[in-house]
Amino acid sequence: MAAMRLSSRMHKKGMFLTFISIAIIAGLIIIFNPASVDLKKDVSSLKSRVSNVNDYVFDLENVYLKRALQASGRRAIISLIDHMEAKTEAANEERFLSNFESAFSEALVKGAINGEPLALMTGETFPELADEIATAAGSAFNVDTEFSELHRDNVTVYQKTPWFVNVDFRVSFKVTTAEETASWQRPAVINAEISIENFEDPYYLVKTLGKYSNKIRKSGASFNEWSIIKVKDFIKDGNYTHFQDGKSPSFISRFINSMAPSGCCGIESLVDPNKLAALGLDRDRDVSYSDYLFWSTAENCANPPFSLYKVNSIDAEFPNLKFDLDHLGKYKLSADAQLCPPPT
Repeated sequence: MAAMRLSSRMHKKGMFLTFISIAIIAGLIIIFNPASVDLKKDVSSLKSRVSNVNDYVFDLENVYLKRALQASGRRAIISLIDHMEAKTEAANEERFLSNFESAFSEALVKGAINGEPLALMTGETFPELADEIATAAGSAFNVDTEFSELHRDNVTVYQKTPWFVNVDFRVSFKVTTAEETASWQRPAVINAEISIENFEDPYYLVKTLGKYSNKIRKSGASFNEWSIIKVKDFIKDGNYTHFQDGKSPSFISRFINSMAPSGCCGIESLVDPNKLAALGLDRDRDVSYSDYLFWSTAENCANPPFSLYKVNSIDAEFPNLKFDLDHLGKYKLSADAQLCPPPT
């Protein structure tokens, strides 16, 4: 009987230890392995989070920074034109830029030219706009966006078409989620195209000491559509055109007083003698009235670099306007008289 009672007690003790073990294991499962449904939810949430931030990183490089560069670049160009005009008027003599890219990059990054602040660039430099994007992204996406130093030496500005200025800015950035679950880091070249239409032509302003203002607007006439009527409208409206085989300078060249021909990007207009007269400027010069020749050609009718011609129907509305032989052909005009040198 004693042996049976001992066996019964041991059996009950074994069952108790088994229950204790099961309770402990269950507790460990609850502590270290939440419900499988919640775990799947966390993984799905993390995937969604990474996907959303990845979309932001793509848009940062391809949309937000591009738009910021375009906006800041446009202000920089306007600021340089205003600066040239102000310096020319103050000195009462021509003040061109010595290096367009250097001046542009300083305006874009530092908001200044030669260390002198440009009012239009206050709060609008590219680094300042990039910081605004980073701040907005922090609120919208709960991420930290860091840029390497946005230095002016990382800027390249050029033209590959007549009507746009291209700006490249080499940057490096890092985007990290606030909870530091993921990060993106990469170098990039941000490119922006800036239309030159509606900018003041700096060449006109400086050459006339700030008196003759002419905004750049593209003519609707193609190379084979020119006629006397279209040329008259072209002069009256102060419009510009690009000739494929032309010898005119690019928009950028007009900032540095370079009349070097630009095959890809040359633009030109015809100087309006009526506007010259209204501004108190000399309207009758023995030079071609194509703008890049009008102020860059020495007057010497006895031995000019080319001949000059008059078209009566145009002269009647725009007295004294003269064409060189090359532009007579480009505008599809016929001369009524040779003015310079006098025909023998």
